[in-house]
Amino acid sequence: MHGRILIVGGGIMGVSIAQKCAPRTRESLVLIEKKHLGAGSSGRSGAILRAHYRDAVVARMAHESLREYSSFAARTGLPLGFQRTGVITLAGPKQPEWCQRVRENVAMMQGLGIRVELVDAARMRALVPGSVIAEGSVGSWEPDGGFVDPNQTLASFAQQATELGAELRMGVELLELCMENGRVSGARTSAGELVAEQIVVVAGPWTRALLARHGLDFPLKVVRPENHYLGVPEMGLDPSGAARGAHPVLIDLELGSYARCDPANARTRIGRIDYDDDHEILDPDALDEHVSPELVRWGRAALSGRIPAYASRADAGSLAAWYTLTPDAQALIGPVPGIAGLFIVSGFSGHGFKLGPAVGEGVAQMLFGEKVTALDPAFFAPDRFQGGEGWGGRFGL
Repeated sequence: MHGRILIVGGGIMGVSIAQKCAPRTRESLVLIEKKHLGAGSSGRSGAILRAHYRDAVVARMAHESLREYSSFAARTGLPLGFQRTGVITLAGPKQPEWCQRVRENVAMMQGLGIRVELVDAARMRALVPGSVIAEGSVGSWEPDGGFVDPNQTLASFAQQATELGAELRMGVELLELCMENGRVSGARTSAGELVAEQIVVVAGPWTRALLARHGLDFPLKVVRPENHYLGVPEMGLDPSGAARGAHPVLIDLELGSYARCDPANARTRIGRIDYDDDHEILDPDALDEHVSPELVRWGRAALSGRIPAYASRADAGSLAAWYTLTPDAQALIGPVPGIAGLFIVSGFSGHGFKLGPAVGEGVAQMLFGEKVTALDPAFFAPDRFQGGEGWGGRFGL
């Protein structure tokens, strides 16, 4: 191949970038993935879509991405499995700082034109029938939020990118970047040499190791979150008299959990919000698929503590995955200093799916020398860390 752009990685960011770049060029645009689409973090994502963030730049990107996800099937005829369940972000009465944070976040989001409502305990109990929510709790209600099916979304985004002219090559592994005179010239891969003027490394948990081969060190840390599933309970009747099993996505700051109810697959996914205690992985290829009994017990207790109907529901599976973290829980997006034509897009710290379309557009703007409006390059600058920063951040909340 001799072309303009090489994208390394077949997760949500890779296919989003390919999708946005393809209409902009008639030159060769290739995405390579060493396994298959969604073989990394994206394929195991909860793919929850919300705009509740503490930083306006991220909230705006999540809002724009949600709009694109929700309209995609109507515009293209390609399914994403989008479910508009609404999203509640909840802080408890014994968390005054988090309650204030929720209030501030809601006010900021409303200022951006995002449809969101500050809600009290009574309103949240009405939104989630049968839930136990103490007086004095504070929440935000995003009626437009929900989730997509991650693997269906990757397949549809990839199909659209291909239809627009991108070439997606599965089973092709990056072995080495090629550089000449301080800029990238291509890559050596398991399928031979590829010549490219610009290379975007968007390889999730493998990004740091790939770049480290060339003496490039970025503050990226890979951890192993665990998730569990419980069967969906019936939660009363809807106005037609049919059994209702769905409830909004819950971002539960009080219990430190998130829950995504998916009646179509008859199960609800639960995981921890805080990843400080997740085990660090030095080799992403050595992911331990076993989920601990402690996580299973914690997940059941947390979810049934909020919605008691879950206490009697059967276990419905578990999974382990990867998060690629940065010290401030925000991604590295942009050109690699000192190497012309090389870009890094990594470190989304558990909230990448929410930002995929906006990141795709922003990176495409960078690659084609356009004014970057879809994201803030300074906010996500790869060289913004000086060293010695602490690590933390609950999904950017």
